[in-house]
Amino acid sequence: MCNYLTRVTNGIRIAGGIATGIAHERKAEKMDFIPLAKPFIGVEEEQEIIDTLRSGLIGTGPKTALFEQEFARYINRKRAVGIDSCTNSLHLTLVTLGVGPGDEVITTPITFVATVNSIVYTGATPVFVDVDPQTLNIYPDAIEKALTPRTKAIIPVHLYGHPCDMDAILAIAQKHNLKVVSDCAHAIEAEYKGKNVGSLGDVACYSFYATKNLATGNGGMLVTDDERLADEIVIIRDHGMSAGAWNRYYSGEFKHYQMTHLGYKCIMWDLPASLGLQQLKRIEQRHAKRLELKALYESKLQKLGDHVKIVSSTDRPVRHAHHLFPILLNGLNRDAVAAQMEAHGVGVGVHYRPVHLEPYYREKHGHHPGEYPVAEHAGENLLSLPFWPEMTEEQISIVVDSLESIIRNAKDSKI
Repeated sequence: MCNYLTRVTNGIRIAGGIATGIAHERKAEKMDFIPLAKPFIGVEEEQEIIDTLRSGLIGTGPKTALFEQEFARYINRKRAVGIDSCTNSLHLTLVTLGVGPGDEVITTPITFVATVNSIVYTGATPVFVDVDPQTLNIYPDAIEKALTPRTKAIIPVHLYGHPCDMDAILAIAQKHNLKVVSDCAHAIEAEYKGKNVGSLGDVACYSFYATKNLATGNGGMLVTDDERLADEIVIIRDHGMSAGAWNRYYSGEFKHYQMTHLGYKCIMWDLPASLGLQQLKRIEQRHAKRLELKALYESKLQKLGDHVKIVSSTDRPVRHAHHLFPILLNGLNRDAVAAQMEAHGVGVGVHYRPVHLEPYYREKHGHHPGEYPVAEHAGENLLSLPFWPEMTEEQISIVVDSLESIIRNAKDSKI
């Protein structure tokens, strides 16, 4: 049993609790809630934000342009375009590639709904295929079997930061003249055979949401080597005007600009870009820490035996970004375990329930259980444990010991 107090500060859930049966003398002792994820904002980010505020350029301006340049350099692409979310990065990319009503786009059901929603926004139809049971990434053989004359693009999702089998996916795309738009929301640092995974395919899209490895609160970016496509997206991200507001107002010359496209309002602005510039500088250092914490978790979870399976990597030469630390529970009710972990003061997540079984996609697109058995089995048993670079070994021990206590009690209560 547990009594705990929860409050919300600046949109972040914070809680403390009194738990019983937890190691490290947690019984009858008020403890800080261990969140699922926690962004790191240092002095450098604060100073960059202050510099931007004092400049008076808080819209889309020089910091956005600099962040785009630095991000493109890191990913090894010619162009990067700042957008207000990964969702809109995917949507604008598909629109610019000509995807629309009557077309189909193949993707995975194990992803956040935003991936699939971006397809629906264009009027195209999302086509799901099942996933690899080892990594839970999209299964290339299933892609080929799902192709039809209406297939226009493939959206592989580098789930948890583990690269998909890009050789196979790119070969399918080349054979059938398809576009490859990677959802790299989890995969900024990820590499496939020595190349940043975002440098492969036609376009890659990123998220800078508050929980991501590079966090600006909200925000996104797309990268490409296609200069024409990048130039068009720069226009349609800002109402379809032929030049952005910053260029119009700070170019030092009077000039009329025309609306050349039916556009959107999806621009990045200099305040989140200021955070991004500093976050990018420390991303490699924090990735190294993620590797250390992953090894700690794996070592401590061994005592839980067959009840817990860590979602594993492949034998292919890849660099995993380790955005999340997901496990698969065996013989346990995942939702009951999740509820008890929260009661013990440990934040957990589910990444993800299969998108095709969400009410909207069942009702509007006619999906039903049994279509993608590997994804559906995973969706019933996945649990993400707290994971961020500044976690301590003590916190990881608390998480694992809490899970062990719950599993032990489950044998009697049959949760």
